Amino acid sequence: MSFNFFRAHRETDSQVLRLAGPSILENLAVIMISFVDAAMIGVMGPAATAAVGVNASPSWLLGGIVQALGVGGTALVARLVGAKDRREAGRVSGLVLRMAVLLSAFLTALMLLGAPAVPVIMNADPAIRDDAIAYMRLLALGFIPHYTGIAAGSLIRGAGDTRTPMIAGLLSNGLNVALNFLLIYAPRTITVFGFSFFMWGAGLGVRGAAAASAVATGASGVFLLLSLTGKKAALRVQWRAKWDRAIVKRVLLIAYPAALERAAINLGQMMFARMVASVGVAAFAAHNQSIQVESLGYMPAFGFSVAATALVGQNLGASKPARAKDSGMRAILLCLLLLTAVGVIMYAFAPFLISLLTPDEEVRRIGTMLIRICAFEQPFNAVSIVASGALRGAGDTKVPFFYALISMWGVRILFAWVFGTLLGFGVAGFWWAMVSDLGVRSLLLIRRFIKGDWIAAKV
Repeated sequence: MSFNFFRAHRETDSQVLRLAGPSILENLAVIMISFVDAAMIGVMGPAATAAVGVNASPSWLLGGIVQALGVGGTALVARLVGAKDRREAGRVSGLVLRMAVLLSAFLTALMLLGAPAVPVIMNADPAIRDDAIAYMRLLALGFIPHYTGIAAGSLIRGAGDTRTPMIAGLLSNGLNVALNFLLIYAPRTITVFGFSFFMWGAGLGVRGAAAASAVATGASGVFLLLSLTGKKAALRVQWRAKWDRAIVKRVLLIAYPAALERAAINLGQMMFARMVASVGVAAFAAHNQSIQVESLGYMPAFGFSVAATALVGQNLGASKPARAKDSGMRAILLCLLLLTAVGVIMYAFAPFLISLLTPDEEVRRIGTMLIRICAFEQPFNAVSIVASGALRGAGDTKVPFFYALISMWGVRILFAWVFGTLLGFGVAGFWWAMVSDLGVRSLLLIRRFIKGDWIAAKV
C-alpha cells in the first residue's frame, strides 16, 4: 500500500511536470522580453528606464482583463476535454476568441486615446512623460493580435497542450531581442573577438523598444491563432459558431470575478508604483529594474499554475475530485520547493543580477537591497500563484477576488503608506509591505484549496 501511495504521487508529479515544463519555458521567454527591454534601455540611463517602467502596471492591468476572459474559457474547455466532449470545447473556444478580438480592439482604442493620462496617473516625473506616452501608444498597436493570442494560449493550455504556447513564447522573445538590437540604438561600430564591423541602428531609444515589443508579442499571438487551424491542433475551433448567450454567460460568470481580482491587484500595483515614484527617479528606476528580476524569479510559478488549472479542470470534468485535489496540491508543493531555492539564489546573487540591467551605481545599490528583500517573498509567490491557478481550474474565482482585494489594499497599500511614507523607510518600506501582502494572500488561498469547497463549484 505504501508503494502504491508513492507511485500515485510519482504519476501525478509526472503529469504536473509534463504540463508545467513547457509552460515554464514559455513564461520565462515572455518575461525575458521585459528583462531584455530593461537591460537594453538601462544603458540609456535612469530616465529611460523610468519612462518604460511607468507603463508596467497599466500594461499588467490591461493584460489581466484579457487573461480573465481566458480563465473563463479555460475552465469550460478543461472540463469539456476531461469529459471527452472536444466538439463542444471547440465551439466554446470559437466564441471566446471572438470575444477576445472585440475586447482587444476596445483596449487598443482606449490606450491610443488615453496614453497621455498614464504618466499623470502614475505621478511620473514631467521630464519622462513624452517618452512614456509614446511607449504606450506604440505598444498598443500590437494589442489585437497579442491579446487575442493570450486568450488562444489559455484555451490551448486548458486542452492539455503547453508545448505550442511555449514555442510562441520563444519566438516572441527571439524576435524581440533582434528588433531591440536594431531599433533602440543608433548606428555604431561593434567589436566582437577583435573584429570590428558597422551595425545599422534606427536610434529610436524608448520608442524602438516599444515597437520591438509590439511586433514580437503580436507575432506570438498570430502564431497561436494559426496553430489552431492545423490538423493536429489541440482544439478544433469552430470559428463560425453562432453566438450562444448561455455559453457567453457561463464564460463571463467565471471571468468577471477573475477580472475583478486582476483589477484589484493591478490597480493596487499602480498605486504602489505611484508611491514609489514619489521618492525620486533613481529609486523608481531601481524599483522597476528589481521588478524585472523579481518577475524572472517567480515566473516558473505560472507554469505550475497552468498545470494545476488544466489538471484540476480535466479531473473534475472526468468526475475525479480526489485526483483533482491531489494534482493541485502536488503542483503547489513542487513549485514551493523550486521557488524557495530561487529565493536563496536571488539573495546571494542580487548585486550581479541588478548589474545586468543598469550601469548606474546608485540604481545598483538600491536594486541590490530590493532584490534581497523580494527573495523572501518567493515561497509565498509559489503558494499564491499555483493555488490560485488550481482554484481557477475549478471555476472558483469569486473568493480569490476577495482575498486579493483584502491583501493588496488592506496589507500592501496600507503597510506601504505606514512604513514607506509615514515612518520614512522609503522604498525598502514599500517592498517589505509587498512581501507582507503576498504572505497573507498565500495563507488565505492555500486554506481555501485545502478546505475543498471549490470541488462543488459549477461552471
